[in-house]
Amino acid sequence: MNKKTESDSGSKITPGYVRLRLKTLIRTDEAFMVDLGEGKIWIPRDAIKSTRRVGQGVLEVEVREDVIRDKRNEMRGLKEKATGVKGSVLGEVVEIEGKLLEKLPDALKIEFEGKELYMPLVCFSDQEEIGDGKWRFQVQKNYLDYKLRLMESGELGEAFVIVPVKILCETDRAYLFGYEGAEVWFPKREVMEIEEAGDEWKVKVPADFWKFKLAGGSI
Repeated sequence: MNKKTESDSGSKITPGYVRLRLKTLIRTDEAFMVDLGEGKIWIPRDAIKSTRRVGQGVLEVEVREDVIRDKRNEMRGLKEKATGVKGSVLGEVVEIEGKLLEKLPDALKIEFEGKELYMPLVCFSDQEEIGDGKWRFQVQKNYLDYKLRLMESGELGEAFVIVPVKILCETDRAYLFGYEGAEVWFPKREVMEIEEAGDEWKVKVPADFWKFKLAGGSI
């Protein structure tokens, strides 16, 4: 299976632009209000090259990459000012100390309280080496608690699962999947493989993180 690419959607994209499927909440003569999955932003109309309706309340938008990037930075800055926590992780963040055993493109393997566990990179707000082989991690508390409960109960299963989903919309960092009547925001960097299969898509994702998101966990 192969990762979905921007070229899958057909026409060539102008350099410096990105094509996204965004929930569009408000449209005015000057700007669009869209949902980026972890917050709502206004995008100036002059930053949008083209639009196409692809679903109820969803537009395929060709928008300047630098505008999306600046808006993300603005959202992150507001969150850091309000919480004092670095990064863009949602929900409560807890600081822990442990060892960094392995770094993967999508996850970190850490040792914490005598346990070795893989955690998605999107669950980490910050990591810092503090000496003597130890690291300080800021992690999303709900997922850490969930993972530790799974380990203690012996419910850890296969590392990855392949699930059939519908792509309801797509931001620069996440997909909104439709799965068995539920809507699940899922970070793109945690999608290992994605393949079109008729009216749906087959996605390969970390099993524990998928279960966490289905249960309503926010990242």
